[in-house]
Parts: sequence; structure tokens; C-alpha cells
Amino acid sequence: KSDRELSCVRSIVMAPSGYGWTCYRGLLMELLLLTTTTRALPAPRLAGSPFPVSSLGPPSTITVLNLTGTSFDERVLAMSAVGVVAQARADLATVDADDSAGPGSASSDGVAAWHLSLLPAELDYSLQYDMAAVLKRFATNTTIKGYVMCSGDHGPGDDNGSLHAAVSLAGILGGVVVTPSTVGIAQAAGITVELADTRTSTLEEVYDTYESQFSTTILFNQQAANMAHTTDFAIFSRAFALYDSELTLPLAQRALERLDNISMVLGWASEVDFVTSTSRHGHQVLCSDSNSNNPVYMNFAPPRSAEAGRRSALAMEPESTECSVDASDEKHTVAFMFTDGDSITWDLGNFVNPNYDWWSSDSRGKVPIAWTFQPALQELHPYFLDWVLSSASPNDRLLVGPSGAGYSYLDQYPSSEARQRFANWTADNVARVQSLTPPGSRPMLNMINQIQVGNYTDAIEAEVVADPEAAPTAVLVDEYEALTIKGDAWYISLGDGTERSNTVVTSRRHCLSTTFGDVTPDQLVETLNSSPTNPTSTDGYSVIGVEVWR
Repeated sequence: KSDRELSCVRSIVMAPSGYGWTCYRGLLMELLLLTTTTRALPAPRLAGSPFPVSSLGPPSTITVLNLTGTSFDERVLAMSAVGVVAQARADLATVDADDSAGPGSASSDGVAAWHLSLLPAELDYSLQYDMAAVLKRFATNTTIKGYVMCSGDHGPGDDNGSLHAAVSLAGILGGVVVTPSTVGIAQAAGITVELADTRTSTLEEVYDTYESQFSTTILFNQQAANMAHTTDFAIFSRAFALYDSELTLPLAQRALERLDNISMVLGWASEVDFVTSTSRHGHQVLCSDSNSNNPVYMNFAPPRSAEAGRRSALAMEPESTECSVDASDEKHTVAFMFTDGDSITWDLGNFVNPNYDWWSSDSRGKVPIAWTFQPALQELHPYFLDWVLSSASPNDRLLVGPSGAGYSYLDQYPSSEARQRFANWTADNVARVQSLTPPGSRPMLNMINQIQVGNYTDAIEAEVVADPEAAPTAVLVDEYEALTIKGDAWYISLGDGTERSNTVVTSRRHCLSTTFGDVTPDQLVETLNSSPTNPTSTDGYSVIGVEVWR
């Protein structure tokens, strides 16, 4: 103890009560002030958010484990450790030089290393190549309580087997996932207690026994062959893990039915069927089939710089119209919109990869581009969100990716109440993103790229925009069955159709894509150059979708 502390303690014992308490109270206040000014703030959550937080708050130091060149089973072991450790405090992360690249020198160990460099925490790489030594740090303080044994079979025919059962149990039992080939690493780290052995259990038996302990806001739907990714997020969330490409099997339906309102399904599967099943229960998909360290990123509050410059979303004045088109113009006006911003696999991966012509492109900023983006990143990775907002050029505008704060089909939702809940959740996320916009940067537009399975009708959308507080400025609709809007635009009608909302609905007129595009780049140039130029007609304008995956 310091001389000051000892003096105060002696004063409490020997002197009149007033002096001793005053002295010790002053010391306590100094210590509290020191604590609050040096430790990062806990991560905030919106009301009804499905995303958990660590029980002990954000870390000041993060131990980094390098997975470059490791086996599948070793990656699963490391991912499970990241998830279990984060339940207390997210002070363990992984990097991999073979992953997608990130901007600058900080990404020499892959994009995850770059993301970690954004955080206000010290990064400890001293043991990065010694997995047993890293795990020992967290086994000695009982953060890791033991291990869950599973088989080493992870091929296409092994879905919903031993590995999914082990990942499901790891989150609720507090153990790492091992196989016969990796149990020795765990034991060398002092992790010697076997919590469960799923080689003799079925996934249904695990669900029946532990159903009440699984998360009611997160479900993990991921193929066994891809469980070396995103498993940390699932275990951190205590999510039940399975794989059903369509989420229509009885076990998948049971798991969906017990989820709360505004719940997220992690992973990826057969897109239309997967998202349709999720939507019919009033839930959303968070495309996240190739991610790591989400439990770390999501446990930090927004950066102080953003907080200092935040503007109340309610107090923000609408931006002045920047479009210079008037009745005398004789030109066709075009907006290019990049797709798939809802996917955090994309957002946290190749979106920033300097080897691709996207956000890190030297050409970005030369022409106006609309980038779809995931507004829930204000909780999932606020430091990355701040970096994107701060690095945007005057020609970059962010709008909301499909179909809001989560990927869903609103035309498949079970009720108007479910649609309104999702509209409110999305509006709250957009407002938070806008309020966190750094000074001098341009906020996310309250425009949503929405995908529907069937043909569009105003009746469904009218339920979403009925509440003016939650209504977006515009909805850009993609339809799977057929494009019926095809570049047209109008104000969404309310009620019996005699009243209009303040929300515009429109769609892409054309799309550049090798999978669902309708034109080649050369054909698009020819088409646009011969398109109508009347600025008083919707025919004089085109939104062009650009698929980012291929």
C-alpha cells in the first residue's frame, strides 16, 4: 500500500471519524476517477438488441493467437476459446495471414489484425504461435472450465452431428471444443476437465436436454465444413448450433419458434429458402459465415471521437437536396448502388481489401457511389463503423443494406406487428449510426435496400411506413420472382390508397452481375446513352445495382 493509503487507514482507526472518512473518501474518489478515465466504456445496446455483452466489460489488453497454417480442428479449438473467454471479458482474439487482406501495414497478418488495430486496447502478440500457452492464461483463472470432446469428422455428411453438438454445449458449459487430435493441446494448457463427450450424443438429445439454457436471441446455422469460422460468435452468444439449408426440418423449426422477437440467425445456407424460413418466424439473418473476433469487436463502446461529435438523431436537420437536376436539363441521371452491405462477411472482409476495387480502391471518390451497409455494426463493430464514416469521400453515401438491420423478407413476415417491430429496430439502428457520425462526415442515409420474394405491393410496405418516426425516406426494392417496378418510382400509398406516405419506393432498372445481371458493362453504357432525358419523368432516372461478390 502507498504511504497515502496507510495514512488514511490509520486515520480511520485512530482519529475522529470525520477526518478519517474524509481522507479515505478522497482516495476512493481519486481511484474511481482513475478507473473511469483509463478503462473503456461498456458497449451500449439498443432496447431489444439480440446481441450479448461480456459480463466484465471491454478489455484493456487483448492476447492474440495466430492461426496461420493451423488445421481445421485447431481453428475450432481457438474459435471456441475466443467465444468462451469473451463471455467474461473479450481479451482473446485470432489472426490469420491467409485471410483476406486489410488496408495498410497492420494487415500483414490478415484483415482481422487490421480490425484489431482499430480498437483502444493493447495487443499482446508475445505468445501468438503457442496455442497451449495462450489457452493456459485463461485456464488458470477458470475462465475456461474444461473441454467438450467431439469427433474429427467434419465433412458434408457430418452436419448436425458431433461437432454441432459440441459447439452448442461449449457456450453454455464454458468449455473449449476439442477432437482426438487437439485434446492434447487443451490438456497441456491445464484444461483437463471433460465437460461432455458428444461422440455418443445426437444433436436432438443435446437440444432436448439443454433447450432452456440456449440463447433466445441468437441461432447459429452453419455447415460443419465451415465451422472454423463464426463459431466464436455463436459460443459467446450461447447459441444453439445446427445446419439446415432451408431451416425447415423439425429441429430447426423448434429452434426458431423459441426465439424472442428481433432475433438473429448467424451463418449462411440456401439463400431464399433459408431467409424465407427465418422471416416467417419474424426473425432476421445476419450473413456471417466467414467471420472471426466478433465477440471482441462488439464489446467496445463507440470511439470517444465519435461520442464527442455525436449529433442527436432527433435533432438532426434534414440534409439539403444536392441533386442539381431541373426542368432544363437534358440528360439521363444515374445512381450506382453496390449490393450486399447487409453481410458482415462482406463488410468485415473484402469490402476493405486493397486487392479489390471496393472501399480501398484508388478510384473511390472519383464518381458518386451508394454503398449498402449494415447499420447494426454500430453494435457489432463501432470502431470499424467510425473508420468507414470518417474515410468516406464526398462522393460516397451509405444506405441501409437488405433489408434493414438484418436480412429478411418482409412479405414473408407472420404479421403486421412483426413487420413494425423490425421497422422500429431498423430505424433505431439507423438513428444510432447517424448520431455517431464524426464531425465533418456524411451520415448514413435513411434509405433501405429491401428484398422481397414475391412481387411488390404497397399493402405490405404501408405497414412498415405507417409510423412516421420509423419510416425511411426511400425503399429500393429487389424482387426475386420478377422485377415488376423496374426503375419506376412513387410514394407508398397508405390505407385504402387515398393517402400517400412520405416514403418513395423504387428499384434498380438494371444490374451488373455475373449471376443475375441483365446487361454487360458495354451494353449498360449503350443503354444509358440512349435512355430518356426528361427530368420530370421517372424514365429520366436509373438506379444501377452492382453485385459485389462477382
